[in-house]
Amino acid sequence: MTKEDCRANALKCYRVAQKALDQDVRRTLLDLAVQWRELAAQIERLQWENAPEPALPGGQPTLH
Repeated sequence: MTKEDCRANALKCYRVAQKALDQDVRRTLLDLAVQWRELAAQIERLQWENAPEPALPGGQPTLH
């Protein structure tokens, strides 16, 4: 599952929630939308943290 998939699921939940007549269903769908967005953010952080270090010319890694 990609961060884009998670964001798409969040959007689907949000759109369905907008049409929900039952307040409990609406609240649950909005909570799910938030969880999908948080999962997308976690995936993005993990990808960034695990990305290879860019190298300087000559093959030396950059310093943080």
